[in-house]
Amino acid sequence: MPNKILIVDDDKFIQNVLTKYLNDSYSIAVAGDGGQAYEQIKQTKPDIILLDVEMPGQNGYEVCDTLKQNPDTKDIPVIFLSSKSSMRERILGFEVGGDDYLVKPCSKEFLLAKLAKISEYIHHHSELKTDIVEATKTTLEAMSSSANLGKIVRFIKRTFQISSIDMLALELNQLLQELGLNASVMFNHKNTHHFYSNQTDIVAPLEKELIGMMHAGNRIIDFGCRTQINYPRVSLLIKNMPLDDRNKYGRIKDEIPFLLEAIDAKLKIISAEQAFKKQNEALGKVVSAVQITLNKASELFIQNQQDLANVMSKLNIDLSTQFNSLGLEEDQEKVILDRVEISSEALSETMKQGGCIQESLQKVAILLERINKDQHKIINENLCIQIEEQETPSDDIELF
Repeated sequence: MPNKILIVDDDKFIQNVLTKYLNDSYSIAVAGDGGQAYEQIKQTKPDIILLDVEMPGQNGYEVCDTLKQNPDTKDIPVIFLSSKSSMRERILGFEVGGDDYLVKPCSKEFLLAKLAKISEYIHHHSELKTDIVEATKTTLEAMSSSANLGKIVRFIKRTFQISSIDMLALELNQLLQELGLNASVMFNHKNTHHFYSNQTDIVAPLEKELIGMMHAGNRIIDFGCRTQINYPRVSLLIKNMPLDDRNKYGRIKDEIPFLLEAIDAKLKIISAEQAFKKQNEALGKVVSAVQITLNKASELFIQNQQDLANVMSKLNIDLSTQFNSLGLEEDQEKVILDRVEISSEALSETMKQGGCIQESLQKVAILLERINKDQHKIINENLCIQIEEQETPSDDIELF
């Protein structure tokens, strides 16, 4: 509550009377004119000023106007003291920033009541200023948090087109720079640790060792101004945590896990993409090898069929020409020719079945080739084969 009052009046009698009225409740300082008032204000920093209107040199209105123009004194309540009570005088006092107007002489009780009201006003004004400061601070924090979340969300959207851990690390380091964080990150990819920093090209060996050792620890590890946040496939070591700003410190520990959880999921997807593409490449090689083998087998099969047909034809010719020299009876020749015919038909049937087998194998090769093409198409259409240029949303977009 206010306890220091400056009385500014050129009349010593009035000074003494007012001092006597107020001395039990307040600490009193006095001044006889505007010049002395300015000096006293610098020395005593009063909570309330009782200011006489009629004074030599600057009058009370001019002194008040000067005080209200000064940022250091504009909030000190001023109560005018005057022997005049006209509306015009009161309006003049109001126009220069006065807070109240008393007509001299006034009783002690009336003066104390006025000061009590002004004290209540000062108290509420001080509370209001505090509330405004807190509200402004909260608003700025909310805007800052919203802006950071907006940057994180845009980063996550950009990662949809990323297919390599090096490019993911580059995007992450740019984001950390925007967030004002000095950090190193470790990606655990295919059981190999990859280290990156947004401040230097190379992460020091000791720092790598510490990050790796803490990776298997708790989700969040604090030591000094450093904090490491761990997920199965990513660990981030922040080296400039704002220990002097607890609100910002808390926001970072709320926002970064959200970011790292998305990165952890993206690293899992990248591993799956790479495994899928590797499997697709292997399948393509198998299809090519099967196709080559089938082509060779088909050529060999056709050649064998032709050779067998030639053998059977030659056999028939040889038998026909040599029957006369063998001295066989007609019925014996017929038996031999029937046997040859039956064998020839059996051989022909076997060759036809071989052709069916060849057609089945060709269908298998075609099916494998189609599966390979379909899988390749899926990779091209749905997985991140290359990073496409995207228009980056404006940084002034905020999330609330």
